[in-house]
Amino acid sequence: MSTRDQHHRTGAELRPMDRRRLGRRAFVQVAGGAAGGAILAACGGGATTAPQPTTGGAATPAVAIATSAAGSPTTAGASTPASAAGAPRKGGTLVVANTSDPEVLDPHITTNIIAGYALTLMHDTLITRDYDGSFKPGVAEKYEISPDGKTYTFTLKKGVKFHSGKEMTAADVKYSFDRWRTIEKAPNAYTIQPVDTIETPDPQTVRFVLKTPYNIFLDQLAGVWAVILNKDAVDKAGKDYGVSTVDGTGPYRFVSWTRGQKLAMARHDAYTWGSPIFQNAGPTYLDGVEFRVIPEDTTRVAEFEAGNVHILTQVPGVDAARLGKTSGAGVVQYPQLETTYMGINTKKAPFDDLKVRQAINYALNKDELVKGAIFGLDTPALTMAAPATPYYAKGIEPTVPTYDPKKAASLLDEAGWKPGSGGIREKDGKQLVMPLWVFNETLWILLGQIIEQQLGKVGIKVDTKQYEGAAMFAALRAGDHVAYTLDFYYETLDSVFYFYFYSKQQPAPNRFSYNVPEVDKLLEDTRTNSDKTVVAQDYEAIQKRILADLPSAPLFHATGTVGKADAVQALKVHPSRWLYKMMDLSLKK
Repeated sequence: MSTRDQHHRTGAELRPMDRRRLGRRAFVQVAGGAAGGAILAACGGGATTAPQPTTGGAATPAVAIATSAAGSPTTAGASTPASAAGAPRKGGTLVVANTSDPEVLDPHITTNIIAGYALTLMHDTLITRDYDGSFKPGVAEKYEISPDGKTYTFTLKKGVKFHSGKEMTAADVKYSFDRWRTIEKAPNAYTIQPVDTIETPDPQTVRFVLKTPYNIFLDQLAGVWAVILNKDAVDKAGKDYGVSTVDGTGPYRFVSWTRGQKLAMARHDAYTWGSPIFQNAGPTYLDGVEFRVIPEDTTRVAEFEAGNVHILTQVPGVDAARLGKTSGAGVVQYPQLETTYMGINTKKAPFDDLKVRQAINYALNKDELVKGAIFGLDTPALTMAAPATPYYAKGIEPTVPTYDPKKAASLLDEAGWKPGSGGIREKDGKQLVMPLWVFNETLWILLGQIIEQQLGKVGIKVDTKQYEGAAMFAALRAGDHVAYTLDFYYETLDSVFYFYFYSKQQPAPNRFSYNVPEVDKLLEDTRTNSDKTVVAQDYEAIQKRILADLPSAPLFHATGTVGKADAVQALKVHPSRWLYKMMDLSLKK
């Protein structure tokens, strides 16, 4: 679904409907570069793991091809073949249909997924994450890690230029990270808090000195929020940066943004420093990319069928079978780590009562939710993290609340909520009402309706309120919510549990008001402990404790989908970066 928090891949919350569920027969299934190939499941096997920074020894060589020290899943991307003629055609503007706008185009004050898509196109990071989960050069040509795991030294590529024409230097890198970790209310600043100092011994060298070894530092540097900004442009634009001004070094430059209508980007003609994970180092084959905002399903699908849209980020399930037979188009299905959940503010009575939260979880029929709202494509979720996530605690399934309305009713009885008029439970003269915030899009509305029906069967009245994407995030930041639905991407358990449940992440993205010192301590240890066995034990304890406290109701784990016009050539979906930088994409006539 889509209204992601995106802590790339730190974690990432989606905006309304970045993904839509389809019936399986509606898909053109493509994976591993071969059309019609099988869907590739995320897994940890076969990955080469980089040495932990704290193990000592020689410095890690630049352009290491190993996976993250945190053990990110090795998941190949789904792709479609290039044109039969071989050479990509240059020219044309790729039109992408989204259901909503980016929240803002400032990487340091948003966790929105659509913003992440756009920022990735217009900016670069020091390193990139390959389709197999390994790290490759970005605007840094190499890096070294000190034997004690506390110093990371990056050598920058020469000739990298911002869209404004200014050459990027180490000073811009330092500025970007200093701004990120000090800007007020930066939702992802915690990801680089282990950084102590940033040194720039010369214009092509950046040195990060950490306070302590940090197992997932490279993961953060490869994330979308770690993009490099032009200090001059940010200072000049002030509060308008990310609204009317964007100046990155990415393959596409900002042209214009009309909220509710269109975000336009054009090719950065000077771009020749693309990552080796792409065949094309730049410039891009496309003249530009447009993100069009088309909230209504029927209109968006009609535009896609008419050939006015090349990429459909959300495909309504009711149209899936017909679109699967439509000439000139298809749907790509790809693996990803993504979870849709219902969050609960544990400070709001009566949901501060564990028995009430337990009852909610037992009252939810997740199989019915998947069939009714997601057309059977996704997998019912047991926990906030999918089983394919590294360090997922195997064997915790028996402790997970599963659909049992009788158990839910019994728990509510124990909590003092007795059946009242109209089937709604009452206590001390008050009805048991749960305000639920959802996005004002078809699938989120449908999901809310099914939740309302299911909880109503055990005597909980659900009062649903609909929000547009940006308004929803703003309202959640205000902290007046009780329950809400979101989904998010992730690559590691840190992207799930530290992002959402570390107490200092309040008020957002820890919107659960979850504050457990024991969990905080364990989360901190997972980031610095060089012993993988201990890290695994930490994560198991964290998962068990959160299951015991139930600040959320995990609903289902996702399979990603993209509607694609046949004119789009060499489309390759990254397991955690969507279409990434669109370096190899082209349009045939």
